[in-house]
Amino acid sequence: MPKKRKKSNPEKNLEKTCWHIYSLQNLNSEKFIKVVNKILERKYILIK
Repeated sequence: MPKKRKKSNPEKNLEKTCWHIYSLQNLNSEKFIKVVNKILERKYILIK
């Protein structure tokens, strides 16, 4: 009998690249700094 394959969830592996201003408020300080740096480097998009 063939083994069952695990269903992979591609959404888990995706990195969030679009950030809304209000979603940044909920981040802890370390994560906030990382996200803001990537926004400044234009790797992430800021949605107003």
